[in-house]
Amino acid sequence: MVEVATIPATLTLMGLWLRHKSECRPVGAIVADARAGAIAGIEPLPSGFGFAVIDEAAALASMRKIGGRNVEPV
Repeated sequence: MVEVATIPATLTLMGLWLRHKSECRPVGAIVADARAGAIAGIEPLPSGFGFAVIDEAAALASMRKIGGRNVEPV
């Protein structure tokens, strides 16, 4: 029997956004903030395309709408 090494799946910023789309700000605003370094709990992927979530709670808090409105992170 051949053992297969498993590589843990990386949760991406877009993956997290898709899971919580109804409670998050528009994706364009989130990506702009991520590129500016304003989203906590993420880091750029090694490929240079996209972001990996390293702290799901912190990232989600930075992406959420507040009071049903789209609010930019502080």
